[in-house]
Amino acid sequence: MAKARVSRAGDVAELVISAPPLNLFDGQMIADLVAALDELSALAREGAARAVLLRAEGKVFCAGVDVHEFQGLGQAQGAVLMARFLALVQTLERLPVPTIAVVHALNLTIGFELCLGCDLMWAAEDASFGLVEATVGLTPGGGGTQRLVARAGVARAAELVMTGDVYPAAEMYQWGVVNRLLPAAALLEQARAFAARLAAGPTVATAVGKRLLQAARDHGVAAADAVTPREAGQVFATRDLAAGLTSLLEHGPRQATFEGR
Repeated sequence: MAKARVSRAGDVAELVISAPPLNLFDGQMIADLVAALDELSALAREGAARAVLLRAEGKVFCAGVDVHEFQGLGQAQGAVLMARFLALVQTLERLPVPTIAVVHALNLTIGFELCLGCDLMWAAEDASFGLVEATVGLTPGGGGTQRLVARAGVARAAELVMTGDVYPAAEMYQWGVVNRLLPAAALLEQARAFAARLAAGPTVATAVGKRLLQAARDHGVAAADAVTPREAGQVFATRDLAAGLTSLLEHGPRQATFEGR
């Protein structure tokens, strides 16, 4: 049985991690996630998925990596494994549609890093997060360090990476890592509604917005400025913009219906 799968509800696709009880990452989990992300990439390219929600089933979101995956690895093999983890995060990050991670419980190491590859992160009030690799002599290899820097700053990222401590969702919310903090009972329903709202938006414009956000994060404001005219100009060729302008003139703001084209 697959440890990761894709399900769909209208224009929203869900990437579901399901390997109870701990949702540990092992070779099969990585392979199943690669297949699921390939499927999501195809759906997004075809316009069949206009938003993606990442969630997990079970008592925890992710308890990290199965430690058996690390045993006996040398430097070169360790680098290969870290590259596989990082590729998962990068593939999720490159999806040209809005992505939302929905964290309902404990979320450690690569599970946390995967969520940091999403545009937005929502969490239950009793969820918790950690990059705990330091407790076994490792350092995060799935891109979590640098993505935490982008969200929370160097000093706070350093604290997580160097201590290996676990932090409550409320603290991650205060630091700007988590976008929304909700009671556990309401989390998934509200996140799904929000994902559906994003999926109903102007898909091409959203994809352009994502590329500009990533350019600013990775290369700074000047670099983002340099590509903004070319990127933003693409939106003028879309049917969504024409429909949006007509709707604004005829019916007022926020009444437009978008096709994603």
